[in-house]
Amino acid sequence: MKESKHSKTYLILGFILVILFTHLPVIYTQFYHNLTGAPTAVGGNIDVNHTSPSQTIILDGKWEFYWERMIVTEPQYDDKPDFLINVPDYWSKYKLDGSWLPASGFASYRIMLQGVEYMQPVTVYIPDFGSAYRIFIDGELTAESAINTAPHAKLYPVTMSAEKEHEVVIEVESTKFSGLYMAPVLKDYDRAVQDNSNRASIRFILFGTVLFSLLSIIVLYIMSFQRSTRSNWLPAMGLFVLLRIMLTTEFYSFWQSKVFFNLSYESINELMFFVTFVFKLLLIFLVQEQFGVSYSRNEKYGFLLYYTIIYLAYLFIPQGIYNRHLTILLPVSTFALEIYSFFKIYLGRNHLKKYSMLTFWGVMLAISGLIIDSYYINGSIYINMSLALLTLLTVYLMIVILAYALHNSDVYNDLAVSSSQLAQARNQIAMQKEYYDNLSEQMNEIRGIKHDLRHFISVTRRLSDEGQYDKLKQFLDEYAEITDTDQLPVFCENIIANSILGYYCLKAKKDGILFHCACSIQKNLSMSDTDLCIVLSNALENAIEACGNLDNSKMRFISMEARTLNGQMLMKIENSYNGCLKVEDGSYISTKNGEFHGIGMKNINNVTENCGGFVKTMHNDQVFTLMAAFPNPCDTE
Repeated sequence: MKESKHSKTYLILGFILVILFTHLPVIYTQFYHNLTGAPTAVGGNIDVNHTSPSQTIILDGKWEFYWERMIVTEPQYDDKPDFLINVPDYWSKYKLDGSWLPASGFASYRIMLQGVEYMQPVTVYIPDFGSAYRIFIDGELTAESAINTAPHAKLYPVTMSAEKEHEVVIEVESTKFSGLYMAPVLKDYDRAVQDNSNRASIRFILFGTVLFSLLSIIVLYIMSFQRSTRSNWLPAMGLFVLLRIMLTTEFYSFWQSKVFFNLSYESINELMFFVTFVFKLLLIFLVQEQFGVSYSRNEKYGFLLYYTIIYLAYLFIPQGIYNRHLTILLPVSTFALEIYSFFKIYLGRNHLKKYSMLTFWGVMLAISGLIIDSYYINGSIYINMSLALLTLLTVYLMIVILAYALHNSDVYNDLAVSSSQLAQARNQIAMQKEYYDNLSEQMNEIRGIKHDLRHFISVTRRLSDEGQYDKLKQFLDEYAEITDTDQLPVFCENIIANSILGYYCLKAKKDGILFHCACSIQKNLSMSDTDLCIVLSNALENAIEACGNLDNSKMRFISMEARTLNGQMLMKIENSYNGCLKVEDGSYISTKNGEFHGIGMKNINNVTENCGGFVKTMHNDQVFTLMAAFPNPCDTE
């Protein structure tokens, strides 16, 4: 099924927007100082004279670095730095005494603040930082994260003195993240606390939305009408989205002790990679079902092998080598499936399923969240994007549920229409059977009359010869009464239409309804027999039902007219009714109760629309009129 003639444009636009949306924050960070004029540390000093902690001050640049020394909590006589180090960056990218520093270890960072003129309490902290650390301003503790750390620190207010210089020291201990891979910030204490509180509120609102979405997925899965329409991958994907959200930097501190056995954020990095890879592999089934793009078994196993190799490489490559060479390359390589799937969808764009573009934009949002989070947790983005992945995965899940619900709704509608069409076909067969049963009964009566004809001739001849004319007249009257049969109506040359009209004519007669029919319906029509049956049967059934609701039987009548004119077949059905109509959403609804209650007029409208025709209704207090027109190129008039 073609989604839209603009599918090509939408697909390319989505691909471009993902690239721009996910890389603009990175580009902004690369040119942050040029664009904002914000200061950066040089030689272990930073001048913040033209900025204020009321606004966030990013403390990046060259810091003094002290390897395996805690210069505040464990002061030593030797306070000379080992070297100047870039912040943010991994210390495992640097050599000391000719050797690369290991990924695990502890160290101190020191910088001197100059030009600070701010009388309110401030704090320095590292947003969403995964290692254990303590931060001191002039020797006073202002932020700390324990050894069993989550990316959430305790903040303490510090009021700076009127001195021209202030010392900021960060003591860090890491098992794999190698130091300050994210930039510290100087901020007004009250504002920092308020911002954290606001993000926490947003966080739980979004998480509640995710839980509701997961519950909706389960309900939709259980309520799937047919086993073949159930998507086993969807509950699994919802579960892994939930788990991935719980592992975000914003949320891990809440779930650390409740679900993850109080493991440090550094320790669950392998689990986060595993969950992300499973989520990506489940995208294959999403693309297959929602887009109609198939993956061969070799393709599925190929990507399974590909991600297994990447995961094993992450597990067994030494962390120092990873930090020096693979922090960008390996995460980028994990998006091979998304790129490959995009080109499969693009090449099959002329056969996309309904709602596939809706799902496409949802997937684009999810991919954007994963890309942004990958850059953010590696320190490549200064803007606080901690809620990006949570927000985008939440929206993605809601969009997928919406598309799945719409798909199930279409399945239900198709089932209802198919059931209605089956019922119409059964009714058509029943009408034809009853019509032909009546015809067969009359033919049998005619055969009986023919069989008795010689006896009839013999009796009439004898009575005539004997001159018994009174008895002859009496005999003829009795014989005429016995052989009198109701003539079956023949309304038109179209067999289907004639059987339907004949059926409802006899039914109207039994119900005491005056039935007038003036129809000229051709044998061959451009509309199918099924469509013709749907229109005539539903219209006449509704008319008989409406007449039956009249208390005064003398007022009951149905008038049916049909003919072809100027390439169109025109129908007009008038019937009496009691003046009461039931209307829902602008459509007439049958007043009877039944399995297909309310579908009759809807089916007439659907058939007429599909045939390129139109339906018009009129009514007053006593008469209801339905008129329909259908293109009929077969018209020869």
